[in-house]
Amino acid sequence: MKIKSFILAIALGATSLTAMAQFEGTDINDRAEYSFKKAGIAEADINDSIQIARGYVSMFQQSIQNQDYKDAYINWKWLINNTPFINNGIYAGNAPFMFYQLINQEQDANQKLAYFNDMMKMFDLRLARLDSINSFNKIKNTKGDVLAVRADYYNYTAPTIGQACGYNFKTHYGNYADAIKEIKDNGGRDVEGTVLQNFILISNAYFQQVPSHREQYMQDYLDAKDACEKMLQLAKEAEAEGDTAKAKQLVAKYDAPLAQIETTFATSGAAEREQVIALYEKTIEQKKDDVNYLRSAMTLMANADCDDADIYYKAAEYAYAIEPTFESAIGLGQYEQKNGNMPKMMEYYNKAIELCANDNTRGSICLRIASGLRKSKQYTGALTYLDKAQAYNADLAGKALIQQATVYTQLGQYNDAMNSARKAMSADITVSGTADRLIASIQKAQANQAANAKAKAEYDAYLAKKKAEADFWSGK
Repeated sequence: MKIKSFILAIALGATSLTAMAQFEGTDINDRAEYSFKKAGIAEADINDSIQIARGYVSMFQQSIQNQDYKDAYINWKWLINNTPFINNGIYAGNAPFMFYQLINQEQDANQKLAYFNDMMKMFDLRLARLDSINSFNKIKNTKGDVLAVRADYYNYTAPTIGQACGYNFKTHYGNYADAIKEIKDNGGRDVEGTVLQNFILISNAYFQQVPSHREQYMQDYLDAKDACEKMLQLAKEAEAEGDTAKAKQLVAKYDAPLAQIETTFATSGAAEREQVIALYEKTIEQKKDDVNYLRSAMTLMANADCDDADIYYKAAEYAYAIEPTFESAIGLGQYEQKNGNMPKMMEYYNKAIELCANDNTRGSICLRIASGLRKSKQYTGALTYLDKAQAYNADLAGKALIQQATVYTQLGQYNDAMNSARKAMSADITVSGTADRLIASIQKAQANQAANAKAKAEYDAYLAKKKAEADFWSGK
């Protein structure tokens, strides 16, 4: 049965074997020659070998276009064994997609498993040969890129094979976790948005089955969101280079997964305030000398809107005593804020900024302080720190304006809120999707307010009319 044309278009668009531009002075012949020399082919036989290799590349491409994946597999196997550096397409794009189709179409269980094992070996080889492959490519793929696509194709195929390939949910989840950690730590350049949202969906499924996964799931959410925001930064780079079309494509590619990540986590029940507080009430005393754990716990509690809980302040106190950091200083500042000790609050907030290494980090900390002030309805203070954030780092204007719009919404100043959201879209393309969703929610709140005001006016008029009638009949 033929696959849907739009799926095929995605696969063929990922890696084109015919559009082999010369990067760093090399073309397909150079790559083939490099492969044969690495394999020890005699110099006299190189030219003939190159022509043979080009024939296999052509046949591989034609087989993919014809959706003849078994024939494509035969050509792929020759290429990866004999010319492993000929191009990226025998590892990415067409190659994984070929295996996906072979595994799904194959009825024989043993052959299905053989295809799966070859696919996983292909990813391992790509990782091992990444530097050599990158030397011929304009876009340098990262280890995170490879781990990410590996996790997705494992997700698409391994569950259908089951025990025969050693499938288990822990490995399934672990593949995504490893990829996201690598992207978070060292970045990525070519990560599909599906990887980022699939990771949180898998982690969410794990949490629903195993409630003790809650703390890790909360961290997974932050990691997935962070990775998605890092990928969105590529849109900003494209915009800076004048490529507006590419910037918009990147936003489209990663904004929807970011929204999915946020929605999945918000509806998961993992961040229920009482449950999160109870979790850390059991662990903070045991971990009071582990500053890394304390800092992580504070971040996760803040994300779950528990940064006004006593256990949050206790974690901040312990962490600050071990090693004053901006995280613990913010926590103590929030404690003093809750107790109404504004001078002490300002002392800790200023200390938090002082503990930052550079203005970029200071700007980010001002955003966090503003968020804490906003949650406690200290709106004037929140707006002040949002201005400070932009003063420290102009690149944070979009994120600061998003928070500003939220403050104005909470104040009921809907027109000002929508103006701030629109300014955020202009200031930073990476928050354009968030701004769109925020504007929609502001308009809904504004409509509700208008409807409530109208209903109240009608009710007040009804009461006035009833009172007038009662006064008439009573002779008043």
